[in-house]
Amino acid sequence: MRRSHGACVSLVLMALALCLPAGPASAQETAPTVDGRDYSDQGFYQSYVFGTPDDPSEAWLLAYGGRLYDAWWAVLFRDPPEATHPAYPAQGKQRGAATWRCVECHGWDYKGAAGRYGQGPHYTGIKGIDGMAGADPERIAATLRDETHRFSPELLPDKAVRALALFVSRGQLDPAKVIEPETGLVRGNVANGKQIYQNVCAICHDFDGKAWITGDEDQLTTLGAIATANPWRGLHKIMNGQTYADMPAMRAFGVDVVRDVLSYIQTLPPD
Repeated sequence: MRRSHGACVSLVLMALALCLPAGPASAQETAPTVDGRDYSDQGFYQSYVFGTPDDPSEAWLLAYGGRLYDAWWAVLFRDPPEATHPAYPAQGKQRGAATWRCVECHGWDYKGAAGRYGQGPHYTGIKGIDGMAGADPERIAATLRDETHRFSPELLPDKAVRALALFVSRGQLDPAKVIEPETGLVRGNVANGKQIYQNVCAICHDFDGKAWITGDEDQLTTLGAIATANPWRGLHKIMNGQTYADMPAMRAFGVDVVRDVLSYIQTLPPD
């Protein structure tokens, strides 16, 4: 029987509560958020999922921007847009909220039409964001606000736009350095990935990778299946965390750790 994600984390918190002194009663209510709203009713982990640190590190900002790239409304705890994005190409096959996701046009490998989204159900013909790596974040932020992208302050607060722009500029990882482009095989140390996964990731996903799988409905299978079918997606998620979930972003541990974990996950049962 699978334990729920909340149950796993609750056990950890209960153990910590026996050892740590209690913090101020108002700590949860005063946690800063990207748009100033109060998310204190969203549970004990709301500060991590919806909030921002008082003094965010660059690694945190890059991971936060990576989650916004995935599905910004989930990160901001907002309802997704209902209408198709005005700039979404007519030849595209998606409609509605999906067309507002950065990843839907630019891909998990950040190469757009020149990469994995050069064909298939996600093809749009739009170029990737890889060409903007190293660009001035302020220039990228202005592009996000322009008439093509249409990310108004009502959709993306200034703090969120700056984090997303920083991710595009400094947070992209060339997936070819981690994943074999033709085969999808991750070039990592499986043994090292195994010890990290079993001691960190398994607390939620279980040892076989079959617990607490969230994301796109057509990909809700197992971690092993996801990492094999779309390791580029897996790489992005491990680096930056999952939207609307208290999943750690392993970016702070470096690409070698991320690569090793992903290589081990590819050995887990596919079903």
